[in-house]
Amino acid sequence: MSHKGTVLVVDDEPDILEVLDKQLSGNGYEVRLARDGREALEKANQTFPDVLILDIGMPVMDGIQLKASLNRNEFTAGIPTIFLSATTDTARKVEGFNLGADDYITKPFEIKELLARVDSAVLRHRRYVRLSMTDKLTGLYNLHVYEKHLNNLFHVAKRYRRVFSLAILDIDNLKSINDTLGHKTGDFVIQKVAETMRLVFRKSDILIRYGGDEFVVLLPESSEEQAANAIRRLKKEMQNKTFAMEGLGQKIRISVSCGFAAYREGFREEDELFRIADQNLYHEKSQKKTGTQLP
Repeated sequence: MSHKGTVLVVDDEPDILEVLDKQLSGNGYEVRLARDGREALEKANQTFPDVLILDIGMPVMDGIQLKASLNRNEFTAGIPTIFLSATTDTARKVEGFNLGADDYITKPFEIKELLARVDSAVLRHRRYVRLSMTDKLTGLYNLHVYEKHLNNLFHVAKRYRRVFSLAILDIDNLKSINDTLGHKTGDFVIQKVAETMRLVFRKSDILIRYGGDEFVVLLPESSEEQAANAIRRLKKEMQNKTFAMEGLGQKIRISVSCGFAAYREGFREEDELFRIADQNLYHEKSQKKTGTQLP
């Protein structure tokens, strides 16, 4: 069964957690569980689930308070939220919808109806993501997604001593291609680089068109050596190919330059990785200009 997405279920009733865990898992979802609002807040900030199923009446931090806390972070505010409640109190429903809830289900509920509502919330959100978070030319993620995921990876790395890497890619001589063969050919080149990136990098890697001829890749759980190996695979794949554009009358060879950096303890700001990777990119491009070949 294909993976539909990740659902974070938040409820202080063990029976509800057990039932939803079993049913959602059996219907293709990866399920995360939390027993109160504080635990859920931490897990939501770590994993950015596709949907939250959120009980309103909980001790410590109730569902309304949790949703209000999530709304204060631009990266968790947009997570689709389905409220569960044993009460039919209209005022509480209105309060939830005013906070941006997507749906509301009263306990006891029919599991088929809940699953249908989860599926609907995921599909609506993915349509929104495709429209607002992807680059139109390449289909890769855009800068908004870069900021969101870099924030998340940096937070997890700092708190739990995990590793991740950031790579910046720059297409060689794109200005010359635009000047001599036209901007349509330049767009074709950008698209082919994006396609090759999808072939080479892992599904868990986050591919972003940063702007113009620059791309950024976020590589979770990847050391600097692992990032270097991924970049070598990309360059080898591109070296072994020529790209034919319809109507051009000639094949094009494409190459990229790259700089990368891995998270290290002691980093204080997310931008430190980008600055180091950017310096390494500049170094590689300088070596190419002077005729020095990198290994």
